[in-house]
Amino acid sequence: MSAPDPQWANTWSSTVSRIEPRLTHTHATVVSRNVRVSKLDAELLDGELTQMLREPVSNALSLVRPGLAETYRLEIDTVIRAVLFWLSVGSHRRATYAQGLQNLRYAHTGGFARRVHLLGILSIGGHYAWARMVGSMSLAGWADAPHTSTRARIWRLVQRIERITKVAALVNFAAFLALGQYPSIVERILGLRLVHARPQTLHSVSFEFLNRQLVWHAFTEFVMFAMPLVNPMKARAWVVRNVRSVLRLPISVDPSVKALPEDVCAVCFVEARKDDTHAVNPYVTGCGHIYCYVCISMRMMAEADECSCLRCGAKVDKIRQYLQL
Repeated sequence: MSAPDPQWANTWSSTVSRIEPRLTHTHATVVSRNVRVSKLDAELLDGELTQMLREPVSNALSLVRPGLAETYRLEIDTVIRAVLFWLSVGSHRRATYAQGLQNLRYAHTGGFARRVHLLGILSIGGHYAWARMVGSMSLAGWADAPHTSTRARIWRLVQRIERITKVAALVNFAAFLALGQYPSIVERILGLRLVHARPQTLHSVSFEFLNRQLVWHAFTEFVMFAMPLVNPMKARAWVVRNVRSVLRLPISVDPSVKALPEDVCAVCFVEARKDDTHAVNPYVTGCGHIYCYVCISMRMMAEADECSCLRCGAKVDKIRQYLQL
């Protein structure tokens, strides 16, 4: 085989040297665009996870003292976020639970452990300290202090820092949308970059979570629409009556209700458990038992054609005023 033409070899080398940088730049740009949506989804999912865990904690604290969960809501959120961060990023997983679902993790570079610890301290502890400080200053009336006082100067400085932070967060978010590298200012300062945990996996956008949310939202909307149309008491009475008819079960009556004196309203007894609640404005059913007019009429309105007598189980479809001779 003859040796290649030196001129052709030089032309090929110069062409490859010009094309390779462009190919590398194009590949990096495509990856950053694909990973951008995953990073935003991971941030939203982490927030949803914190809210989901906050609800049972708040319910438990409300049993201890009403209003306790609202008073310490900031502390509850901070503790939940800190525990989740320690169990995920802080335990050598290099990613939060939501980032793991999105096939993301922090790139392992020099001083990674120290920077991860700083990320948790600044993003969780720093947020809590700043929010608690601003809240305490606001409750103490620092905003209404005399203009020339030290408190007023400190308050204006805090407000200025807060505005600068918001502007910096907006600029960082615009840079993130353009380059897709650092979703937060703290990550940009620490140089913690999110990359794909498994680069060989297809970088496609998953709409599974969105689909579940849409289905759940549609289901809850349907339930909210249908619930006012359903009469729970009537539905319960209908189920009990039909199950008893199919299984051929005898009509069950509470013995304590059956043994009540004739002039005692059974509905009042069931609700108050007092056997001295005589029927007020008494009305008698078709089976011959006496009830308060309000009690039996409300029961007939609620259960409609499924209303039954509490004393004998007979169907109640009409009542008449009780006239004592």
